[in-house]
Amino acid sequence: MLAVVLSLLGRQVPSVTELNRMLARENLLWAKAVKVSQQALSQRFLTFPASLFQRVLKDLLVLLNQRWQQRNRESPVSVKRARKYFERLWIV
Repeated sequence: MLAVVLSLLGRQVPSVTELNRMLARENLLWAKAVKVSQQALSQRFLTFPASLFQRVLKDLLVLLNQRWQQRNRESPVSVKRARKYFERLWIV
């Protein structure tokens, strides 16, 4: 279930219905594709332990921040231009 939740966030899936379709069609991270009912998926979200997700997310955010700090890829021209005018940028 954790792989499903992380995929939901990481891939910005707009709804549980779409997530259910994806889960039936493709592997999500380490979870194999599986067909489940909409009701079963919704019920599982209601019983998913928030503390487990919180621990994993915090660990993941530390790792992602470290990787971001180590990257040496050049910024796009649009970002370079925006940095001339703005102290901080939020890129989505």
